[in-house]
Amino acid sequence: MTPGRRSDLPRGTGSDAGSGSVLVVAAVAAALLLAAGAAVVGQVAVAAARAASLADAAALAGAAAAALGGSGCGRAQEVARAGGGELVACGGPVVGSAGGSAGGLVVDVVVQVRPPGVAGATGPVTARARAGSAR
Repeated sequence: MTPGRRSDLPRGTGSDAGSGSVLVVAAVAAALLLAAGAAVVGQVAVAAARAASLADAAALAGAAAAALGGSGCGRAQEVARAGGGELVACGGPVVGSAGGSAGGLVVDVVVQVRPPGVAGATGPVTARARAGSAR
């Protein structure tokens, strides 16, 4: 045997055997943590978009119901629930300005949506919307 060959070294003295495995395990664990973090951020972003869409729909439905003499906030609540959200605030219908024009019925809503899965632990995502007629 040639001196300095790995088989000539006693076990446990300077052997690097297995050190590559530790690095691979650490790299895989870091990649999994990054992927999990990206998934949570993605779920929150999707919930935010859904909350904004629900708030718009609820405000529009509330304004339409109010224009027909119905309960604007009641209709907004129905639309928010149907979309998987929760109406947490509703103002209106009030006679006021809609987009700067005076004299229209205006419904203001705030809708919350809780992100699915682990991302739900971050808390609900909130969106506001205002809709009304400009008379």
